[in-house]
Amino acid sequence: MIKVTDDTYKNFTQSGNKIKILKLGATWCGPCQMAIPPCNELSKELENEVEIGELDIEESPNSPVLLACKGVPLFVKFKDGKEISRKVGWPGKEDLKTWIQSN
Repeated sequence: MIKVTDDTYKNFTQSGNKIKILKLGATWCGPCQMAIPPCNELSKELENEVEIGELDIEESPNSPVLLACKGVPLFVKFKDGKEISRKVGWPGKEDLKTWIQSN
C-alpha cells in the first residue's frame, strides 16, 4: 500500500488512470490494523488494475474531514479523481476484492 497524507491525498486520488482505493484508519483501531496485511496482498495481486493507499486519520486529519469520514476503517474508491463508492468496516479480504473489482 502507498502511504497517503494530507499533503499527498490530492495527487494520489487524481493522478494516473488506475482505480484508486484509499483506506482510512488509525493505529488504535483493531479492524484497521487487521486489514493491513490483506490490503498489502491485494495491492500486489491487483497492481495492474488499482492502487491502494493508506491514510492515518490521526496523522492527517484534514483529508478525512473532506471525505466526511465518520468511522474507520473506511475504504473509498476513486475513478478519474472522483469518489465512486465507499465501504465502512473491515469486510474481509475476499469481499473487499470483490468490491474493488466491481464498478
